[in-house]
Amino acid sequence: MLSAIATQPQLQTVSANSDYERQGYCVIEMPKMSAEVEASFANMPRDGHSLSRLREIRLSQFFGYWDESEWVFALLPQRKYVQSARYIKLKEAGGVARHRERMEVDPSPLIARVLDNLPIDRRDLFQINVNQIRVVVNDEFRGVTVPEGPHRDGHEYSVIAIAKRENVRGGETQVIDPKTMEVVYRDVLEENQAILIDDQRYIHYASEIEAESGTTGYRDIWVIEINRWETRAYGIAHEREALKA
Repeated sequence: MLSAIATQPQLQTVSANSDYERQGYCVIEMPKMSAEVEASFANMPRDGHSLSRLREIRLSQFFGYWDESEWVFALLPQRKYVQSARYIKLKEAGGVARHRERMEVDPSPLIARVLDNLPIDRRDLFQINVNQIRVVVNDEFRGVTVPEGPHRDGHEYSVIAIAKRENVRGGETQVIDPKTMEVVYRDVLEENQAILIDDQRYIHYASEIEAESGTTGYRDIWVIEINRWETRAYGIAHEREALKA
């Protein structure tokens, strides 16, 4: 897949959701998944960097821009996924170059919906990470959703979108003011809902999931990370800085 296009109805220089503009986060409805996209969650490799939990994951990274009447997303060359230890304190994740297999489906409608609700200048260029994740709870593994604890990701915008909840309870999403540790938002997001967060203003967290009946359940999510191209979380310079932090 070299590129993907999601058409939009009109040209705007700046777009934003009014809730986001007022409070720095907002909940939106995401496009409904096709059967192909839903099925793709069942064909993901296990996260080899998180063996104390049962998490399956894929990642694709994109270059994005607005072209008069549509968003254009181009798949970037595959690189290791590196998050800075300045933000991610979990030893297995922060400052570690992690391998991720690419996604098998096109997430461009999801990215476009998110960008249409953020206070961005459409003249800017963007770099986007799209993580496709399944968190499983069963007899052997707890349903740890956010092993890092409350944290920021180190991006301009962080997005958590719920694709599917199968036989689980819990997984409450929380947005926290790091200055006061006040939880300014908390709720269990439903399928096809997403929360958009100003990652430079807030930290976020989600509670564990538990099986609602029996022993096994799962929560499928998208984690979308967005930066302007000049502050991208991709490439040689980003990796050098993130690995030494």
